[in-house]
Amino acid sequence: MSPTQPLDSQPPALLREGAAGPAPDAVQRPWPLNVYARWLRETSFRRHLNVAVTLAAFCLALVVAAVNAWQGGRQVRAMLMEQGGRIAANLASNSSLALLYASADNADEAVRASLAFPDVMAIEIRDTHGRLLAALGPGRNVLAEAAPPARAASEPWLDQETEDSWAFAAPVWTRPEASPFDVTLKPAQLLGHVRVILSKSTLRRTQASLFVANFGVALVSALLFLFAVRFLALRLTRPLAALSKAMERVERGDSDARAPAGGPRDIAAMADTFNRMIASLQERETELAAHRDHLEELVRERTLELVAAKERAEVASRAKSQFLARMSHELRTPLNAVMGYAQILKMDTNLTAKQRSGLDIIHGSGQHLLTLIVDILDLSRIEAGKAELRLAPVELAARLQAVVDIVKVMAVGKQITLELELDPALPALVLADEKRLSQILLNLLGNAVKFTHAGGVTLRALALAPAGDGQALIRFEVEDTGVGIAEDQVERLFEPFEQAGNAEQRVAGTGLGLAISRQLVRMMGGEIRLQSRLGEGSRFWFELSVAVLATPPRP
Repeated sequence: MSPTQPLDSQPPALLREGAAGPAPDAVQRPWPLNVYARWLRETSFRRHLNVAVTLAAFCLALVVAAVNAWQGGRQVRAMLMEQGGRIAANLASNSSLALLYASADNADEAVRASLAFPDVMAIEIRDTHGRLLAALGPGRNVLAEAAPPARAASEPWLDQETEDSWAFAAPVWTRPEASPFDVTLKPAQLLGHVRVILSKSTLRRTQASLFVANFGVALVSALLFLFAVRFLALRLTRPLAALSKAMERVERGDSDARAPAGGPRDIAAMADTFNRMIASLQERETELAAHRDHLEELVRERTLELVAAKERAEVASRAKSQFLARMSHELRTPLNAVMGYAQILKMDTNLTAKQRSGLDIIHGSGQHLLTLIVDILDLSRIEAGKAELRLAPVELAARLQAVVDIVKVMAVGKQITLELELDPALPALVLADEKRLSQILLNLLGNAVKFTHAGGVTLRALALAPAGDGQALIRFEVEDTGVGIAEDQVERLFEPFEQAGNAEQRVAGTGLGLAISRQLVRMMGGEIRLQSRLGEGSRFWFELSVAVLATPPRP
């Protein structure tokens, strides 16, 4: 490829550089610009400065020499043209006798004297009719034959000019002299004219010598200027290079590196600022190291404190678990006796209505107290991390129907509907903890029925994803048309012992059902969600990923 060939004309194979191709500027610019740009990126500032000053000095010397040579050439040209005119005028004044008597011998001396001048190439003497009287010199054939002047002239003129010579012409007049026999002085008579052909060689040599001399002087001055600039560049770039090396050492991790304070005042100030910055960084690193050591001590102390606190908490948790287990046994034993005797007494047919009402209150209070004890034990066991899931095959549709049947008695008593909606794509047999799943759904359905006074409650089971790799994603929803939940109560609804609704409704429960349900759902890998609006009802839902089992053959 030639240097002038544009980059766009290269073969496609040369235009590709890897998979992504060349950079956009490399494609748009011809290769000399790319080479120049690469040189600018890879060359040091000192070399940039040296090359720029050298080129500037050389161009300046060339321009100064050319301008001086041109100006000197104009002066020499004017001088040579003036000299040519004088030679032609002098020859014309000495050629009057030759033209008057038509004898070239009378002008021989004047012609040879004129030829003796430098750069005179040829001389012609012609009469008024243009007839050649005399022609001498090696350059007689340089110029074309001149025509007679259109009018009589009194001064010499430039008759013709070529690239290598000038032709000066001058008129030849008679010189009348006063005579005692003439009454009036005779007027001068034009006898002819002379031509002097002058070479431009002296002009060429003078211009060349002037150019060489001026270029030499300008070049010497430029070299001196270049040496001065190089000295200044070294004085400027050496401290910068030293500062750059110090920065590289710091980058490699040598925090003791310092830049020498030399060079111009600005560079010295920069180096001093860099040194002070490194010193400040060293002081900060020292402070950070001391703080880090102290922090490590604090961390060790805090770790020991946390370990001790953890041990105390574990001891307290074990003590609480043992206390709750013992209290559960101690409370449930007399409570079961109270409830059992209450049921036995209720079998007596001789009880009055007041006595039977009292026994119902005793039995209901005992049942409520037993539920509270069980809920507290479940929550304590879950928080202690001792609750476990017991997975077993579960017939999902039958289990959900059984849960609905348990709560349906309460719904019928409140004269509201309780419906079960099952997705046709729901798997028949899954692997899950039947007891815990039932406990969660019973809590959600019980709350929904308790807070619904008109309308109904719906339990839905939806298959969100098809059974793949033996797994199915199932969503369980409990939706009611009850009183709803205010926005300020939603966040704390799942906290232990927290209840929504009015005072009468809160007294009717323990406030542990939703907290236990949330913990159980999290153990199964899900999360309970709530969407509710006050006065319009609520919707609780959670999603579980369960293993799908093959349906057992029916007998």
